[in-house]
Amino acid sequence: MRDIGLPNGIGAVGYGTGDIDALVEGAMRQQRLLATAPLPVTEDDVAGIFARSIELW
Repeated sequence: MRDIGLPNGIGAVGYGTGDIDALVEGAMRQQRLLATAPLPVTEDDVAGIFARSIELW
């Protein structure tokens, strides 16, 4: 991702840890996408994904 100039995580496009709750709320509304996950997806799971996505490298 670095090689092609993609932003370094969602933090590089303006999101921070204070945005995680709102991001989780929006993501949990996308049931058509979450329904295809191989395991049940919880709000804690999604929050962890967003937290780890703030900065990727």
